[in-house]
Order: sequence, then structure tokens, then C-alpha cells
Amino acid sequence: MVNIAVLGASTSWLPRLATDLMHAFTEPLEIRLVDIDPRASEACAEWGAAANRHWGRRDAYVVHEERREALAGADAVLITISTGGLGAMAHDLAIPERYGIYATVGDTTGPAGWSRAIRNIPVFSEFAADFAEVCPQAIIVNYTNPMAALTATLQHCCPNPAVGLCHSYFEIKDVIQALFGLPDWGQISVSIAGMNHFTWVVDFRIGREDGYALLRDKVGAGSLRDLLPEETADEIDIFSGHELCAQLYDTFGYLPYPADRHTCEFLSFVVCGQPERTSKDLGEEEPVDVISTCNVKRTSINQRWGWMRRRERVMGEWIDGTRSMPGPSRETGARMIRAYLENQPMVDAVNVLNAGQIAGLPLGACVETLGVVDAMGPRPLHVGEVPEHLLEVMRPQATCQKWIVQGVLDGDDDLLLQALYRDPQCAHLKPHEVRRMAEELLAANKAAVA
Repeated sequence: MVNIAVLGASTSWLPRLATDLMHAFTEPLEIRLVDIDPRASEACAEWGAAANRHWGRRDAYVVHEERREALAGADAVLITISTGGLGAMAHDLAIPERYGIYATVGDTTGPAGWSRAIRNIPVFSEFAADFAEVCPQAIIVNYTNPMAALTATLQHCCPNPAVGLCHSYFEIKDVIQALFGLPDWGQISVSIAGMNHFTWVVDFRIGREDGYALLRDKVGAGSLRDLLPEETADEIDIFSGHELCAQLYDTFGYLPYPADRHTCEFLSFVVCGQPERTSKDLGEEEPVDVISTCNVKRTSINQRWGWMRRRERVMGEWIDGTRSMPGPSRETGARMIRAYLENQPMVDAVNVLNAGQIAGLPLGACVETLGVVDAMGPRPLHVGEVPEHLLEVMRPQATCQKWIVQGVLDGDDDLLLQALYRDPQCAHLKPHEVRRMAEELLAANKAAVA
């Protein structure tokens, strides 16, 4: 029996990932559930029993109070936690707003991502110590944000094969499919380079033809905006517009990760310096705050609470049978686990430490490229030459990410502060303002996890 430990019994992630595991493995699974909230673990176990009835499976969903007990002898570990929860995240967003920084998501980069990383890295360091001791051969699959910084922490702190996963690769191929009116992804091949939520398509093909040459012909003297769909949804049904994506292509000549909500946070001109904003009623529980530059929607804490309540309601409907069980998703974590355990090689987007696969970005920063996964774990593929102007856009955040991880693991407060000074979202602030904001974020973190 394959034993899979899940750290963080998430109503958002567990049904999706467990369903994928059911479709990846024909044999029964033991899924070990660990969460600081026992009610969440129990709800996920109830969902598992309902899923067994629906799919005719015999998987075991076992609730564990002790993390090390759940990890002992595990073949794989999935991580979907959020240290401090939405209460802590509220401070990540609210404090930088007082300094003119209006995060659209706030879970990856900028002062919000800096704060979230500092809060989560010590927890991941503890996880890594347990992995090394009680399940040293298990593959670790991380979905928690800031995914790059936390995956880097795992890879620095334990010998286990570890990988960070996101659905940006799917969205990139979805947009290329839409641009060329293709029925599926069958003709698309892509080379990507960057970081989680800030990846660039450095080359692509439609069949064997040069994709960028074809795209330039399609765009002509116009803008990519003329061809892009107005917005698309990600794997968790969050819609994102593509005005910034079009502007970045028109400016740099390469396609970025198309989800503007994430991409804009790696730049300074959208979210910083008291950006002009409007409020729009888009059918949510409350009006949505929209940054006027590129019309990028912001996600508020109240919206996130609303999504959580809806997920819990849907979970209950799955359990009592009033809603049909979900089918498999496009997430590749389950297939990567099988590829590792059964030595069935596959190629997909992976986030691992830069060992030279992206020349020009800092070695040791966690970067996103295509990679091979087999019994040796995830191994990145070398990208080749990345245009210098793209490297210059990516380098500041790659450096910040590396310094944040190193600063927390080494207890180097000055390095943490240097990372925040260098962050593009802080470019409009004076050094003493950055220091004051850092002190406020650190104090809020301390209170949130006390």
C-alpha cells in the first residue's frame, strides 16, 4: 500500500489532490491527514469515505494528531498549510497598504510575501528535520506559498527529493491554445524560465514551427491585447485578466505567465505608490477593488473568508451526496508521485534550486523550468540562453527570495532587511520607511503565531 502524508487538511486542496491520486494509482492508498485543526482532518476523512463509496475504492483516510507518527515510513508527502491562516495574512496586506503598496494576491513576493515567508520558513525547517529522520526517501510535493521560498527551504534542509508545483504552466498553454485557435495542447511545446508566478516563455513551437514567428505575424502592427481572451480562470476558478500580459509581451517581446494578479506583484508600476483604484460589483459578496493600471483585480481577506465558507459548504455536500464528486484535475502532483515511486519518467514544470538551469539568475534561488521526474526525483532541464532583458526583470526577485530563505535559516536579520530594501515593490520608499514597515510586519507575525 502506498502511504501518503498530507500536512494541512485543506478543503481547497485535499479533494482535488486525493481525487488525482485515486486516478494515478489503481491499488488502495493510505492517506494520512495532519492538521492543527482536528475538525479539518475529520472533515477530510469523512470526504474520503464518501469518495470511496463514489469511486468504489478502498483507500484508508487516517487522522493523525502527531506529525511524526503520520510521516513515519511515508512514501510521499503533500504540503498545503498556511501558518497563521487568513488572520495573519490580513496583516501582510494591510500594513504595506499604509506605505502605498496594494498587493493583488499577497502570497508570493513584495512585503506581503516577505512577511509570509518569514512566518512559514521556520515551520518548513521543522518539517524538513522530520522528513530527514522518519521518511528520508519520501518525495515532498509543496503547494504552499510563497512556494519558491518554501520549496528552497526544504531542499536546503533535508535530503528528500522535493518539488514545488503550481498551475501556471497549464495557464500558459491555455493562452497559447486560445491565441492559435487549437483544439488542445497536442501541437504545443514550450520552454519556460523564471520563478513561481513570474515565468516567461523563452521559446515555443506549434508543431515544428517557430511559435514566436507565428505570433508576431498574427499580432502584426497591433497589440497582443487584440488577440488575447479577456480573462481566463486558473485551476481553482479564480479569474484573471490579461491586459498586463499583453503589455509585457508588447514591451519585452516574450509571453509572461498570463495571470496578471500574480505577475503584477513582481513589478513596481502596477501595485506601488498609491495606485489609482476603482470598486466594481462583479457578483462577489462585496465589491472588488480593481487597480486602474491594467485593470488588475485585488483579492481581499473578506473574499478569501467567503471562498473558505463556500468550500466548506461544498465539502459537506460532497459528503452527504447532494453534490457530484469532483473528477481528476490537471494538477500533476499525483502523477509526479507515481513517476518517482514506480520509475515512470515524466516531463513537467518543476520548481527546484537553480543549479545552472537558468544561467544568469542566482545559483541556489528556487526557479521554475521544465524538468524530468523519475525514481531519482525531480531534475531540471537546462533552458539555454535566456534574453538578457528578461533576466534583468527577474533577477531582483530571485535575489530577494534567496536572501529571505538564507536570512531566516541563518538568523540574519540584516539580510532579511536587505531583501526588503531590494524588493521592487519598495522602490518608491525611503530606507527608514522600509525599516519601519518591516518592524510592523514582524511584530504582527509574532502576535499571529504566538
